[in-house]
Amino acid sequence: MTNTWEELTTPAQRGQLLRLARRRRWGLSLMLVGWLHLLAFSVCYYMTIVCNYNGAPGYLAVWGAELCGMALIFRLCGGPRSAEAPLPLARFVVRVWAAYFILAFNLCSMNVLRGHLMFELFPAMASLASFGFLVMSFVIDRRFYAAVLVMFAAGLLEAANLPHAFLVFGVAWWLVLNGVGIGLLWRRRPALRESPAAGGSPARLYVAH
Repeated sequence: MTNTWEELTTPAQRGQLLRLARRRRWGLSLMLVGWLHLLAFSVCYYMTIVCNYNGAPGYLAVWGAELCGMALIFRLCGGPRSAEAPLPLARFVVRVWAAYFILAFNLCSMNVLRGHLMFELFPAMASLASFGFLVMSFVIDRRFYAAVLVMFAAGLLEAANLPHAFLVFGVAWWLVLNGVGIGLLWRRRPALRESPAAGGSPARLYVAH
């Protein structure tokens, strides 16, 4: 287990993930998903505040449409998947956020089973997202800790203002996704430099960060 963790957190793995993100245009994808998420949760907020609607089917329909939109955005921006085997770190990231979606759905189910009129457990989704970004800060980049703080604050605001939780959650994700997307778009391209050969071995290329 320790060896696997060490292999995932090497600079080489992070560099490969960054190059993959550039090649598949994840920066643009994340920004577009941020706007889509804000739109979807603004619709949920409208349904709650203006229409006084609290039925689970309507919200599930909006979230299902959002997930389909997310998949379409990543496909259109990044193109078809490569035939190459996915990077270990990329697989890890996908699994972390797949677990987030599964647990979020579990929260929805528990809320319905408890018979709450409103989504009383919704603030816990921000805590789940905060934990996901905490894992990202450990494995990929410590700057993800800013996203942890945003989601932590969002969860507290949602708990204190439950009728406005959908809007708070949508804005929080919009901030985080656009921040990460802009960071990917503006981050300096790594330069390939040649290092001196040691012991007569051929010169090696490394990624300078």
